[in-house]
Amino acid sequence: MKKFAAIALTLALTASAACAGATTVGICQLVQHEALDAATQGFKDALTEKMPDVKFDEQNASGDSANCTTIVNGFVSNGVDLILANATAPLQAAAQATAD
Repeated sequence: MKKFAAIALTLALTASAACAGATTVGICQLVQHEALDAATQGFKDALTEKMPDVKFDEQNASGDSANCTTIVNGFVSNGVDLILANATAPLQAAAQATAD
């Protein structure tokens, strides 16, 4: 199932990139932590392998949930193509900021 989701995401982003130029991914991570860092790096590595020209805007909320909201709202304002919300607070902020 994870492999299918990764393939579907890659196809969707590839189609998006073909239509609108380079793909930009906003990454909001709650804190620096070994497990979260590894998940973010794995995501970036997998996406870069399929889409070498992808650009990442990686930001850390320093453990403050309010910072997550500010970061994610900035991603929405800047029109990033995809948001990676790494941890619960960033995910909640992203869910409130956009339905896309």
